[in-house]
Amino acid sequence: MQNLYTTPEAARETGIPESTIRSWMRRHPEVFQVDIHVAIDEHGQKLWTDAGVEMLRAHRASKTATDDDAEIDAESDAPDLLESLLEEDAQRLANEYWRLLPGRTLQRIKQMRDNPTPEQRQIVQLSVRAAINAGTEHLLLPTYQPMLLEGGDETD
Repeated sequence: MQNLYTTPEAARETGIPESTIRSWMRRHPEVFQVDIHVAIDEHGQKLWTDAGVEMLRAHRASKTATDDDAEIDAESDAPDLLESLLEEDAQRLANEYWRLLPGRTLQRIKQMRDNPTPEQRQIVQLSVRAAINAGTEHLLLPTYQPMLLEGGDETD
């Protein structure tokens, strides 16, 4: 079961002031996905999920905190929040893309083999012809011509 945190609890967990968290929610509602980062109960109260608290922590960790920076300025920090979220999500997407690519590629190759479209059929035919030509090209090289001629003389 997933833990749910009120905004004051999320603030204590992350070390980010409540007002900053609320400001981020208000200014960037598209960043915080319902049922992923926040849950909304039957009374309309927003509760932070473990993933939401982790996202807030990651953002807090990405900040270069100084003693004077104890209170985060929500307005000036918004571009940093979005950038860190974009970077994190872009990295996750790239990792997932490369993880799924081999299986998806094999799936498409089987589909092209078993049920090709006319365009795919043409691509496969050209590819097979190119592979055959590449494999027999050595027969046409000048260094092999005397051997072919000699072999031809023996059968005459």
